[in-house]
Amino acid sequence: MKKVIFDIGANDGKEVFERAQDPNTITYAFEPTRELLIHYLWPSADRYPNVIIVPFAIDTTNTFKLFNVAGQGDWGCSSLYEFTDDILTKWPGRSDFSKTHSYTVPTITLFDFCELYGITSIDYLEIDAQGSDFNVLKSLKDKIKIVKSGMIEGSNNVDLYKGVDNRVEHIREYLMDNGFNIVSEFANDYLSAEVNIHFEKQS
Repeated sequence: MKKVIFDIGANDGKEVFERAQDPNTITYAFEPTRELLIHYLWPSADRYPNVIIVPFAIDTTNTFKLFNVAGQGDWGCSSLYEFTDDILTKWPGRSDFSKTHSYTVPTITLFDFCELYGITSIDYLEIDAQGSDFNVLKSLKDKIKIVKSGMIEGSNNVDLYKGVDNRVEHIREYLMDNGFNIVSEFANDYLSAEVNIHFEKQS
């Protein structure tokens, strides 16, 4: 049986296609940013039958929402949420922390995605959803029990996006309450503004 990987916020697919070198994996790569889909993900996916590109944002409801695109750099800061008003004061020098345009994208919960496609096990869940990370995790509902391990990004010293709870301490508590061990935590920037939490199901 193939190892099932969910990559939420696949960006340009670099990590997705590196993992896809292993034919014993199947990766569901979720990315709502049209520019990334058109220029990177869909063209590259043609070479990898074990990669499925899903052009949806993951959220706590199945609907359509406005998606805020940060069109500088690699589009990596695009989000369902708007940047906080003081983000450039707290984190100077980040020209990519600015919305260039927006459009409407479809959203789906991970619970419903798994129901629709009969997914009964997720071996690795990677969540880098730009402020929506905690909501992505919660969108699993009771299907969180089918996840074996993963990584999720949370806000730490600086809140990038407004109107959403993505605090690392709340994510950590939620994981532990749902039967996961925290394996490690690493800051991924010089301000420790965001932290990557690596977790695995308790044996």
